[in-house]
Amino acid sequence: MTDVFDLDGVLSRSDTMASVVFDRLRRRPWLVVPVGILALASACVSSGGPHRPRVHRAIVHIALQGLSLTGYRSLARRVARKLAHRHGNTDPLIVGRARRTATNGACLITTATEEFLAICYLEELGIQGATLHASRFEFRQHGPRFSFHNIGHHKAARLPPPLSHGAIDALYTDSSSDLPLARLSRNTILIEPSARTVRRFQRSGIPYGIRRWRTDLRGDA
Repeated sequence: MTDVFDLDGVLSRSDTMASVVFDRLRRRPWLVVPVGILALASACVSSGGPHRPRVHRAIVHIALQGLSLTGYRSLARRVARKLAHRHGNTDPLIVGRARRTATNGACLITTATEEFLAICYLEELGIQGATLHASRFEFRQHGPRFSFHNIGHHKAARLPPPLSHGAIDALYTDSSSDLPLARLSRNTILIEPSARTVRRFQRSGIPYGIRRWRTDLRGDA
């Protein structure tokens, strides 16, 4: 049996891709206005439909325009290191469980975060051996753009058998966009979920547990 972990909201309290965007905006403040307008638009659309991911992709494309592959990777490493060592950004018990299951070959991390950024962050946390499903960039003349966005039903569609047939022992997530994964999991643990996420899980009829962040603890789950 395999444990499946979302990254943002579970292994990182901060949104890793948003942290890259914010870091970039500090160096290119003239992009704050268009990104801010899109962020307001994101807050006005449903988290369960296709529109919010489209807005988020547009935000990333605008913020990272002009970056080369080398420039992006330097930025991703810097942000990953900062987040991994930021006090309160991880729950040691959840990270400990991910480390242990990864060592045993029974850990899948699936995230909308771009792949290289996710790899850097997991390395900083010492999570080694996990299978990673993440979003991918392609680098064009004007900068990186998503070639694949690993979110919502895409996460479930990428699962290999037997995971796609319900062999997920536990799913750790904070988002209702992971309902397709929850339907394939024996146990679902919502990490510090929003009221909207709880309502959507309640309407789905999928059983779940709730875990609050414990940033003051040390040890393994």
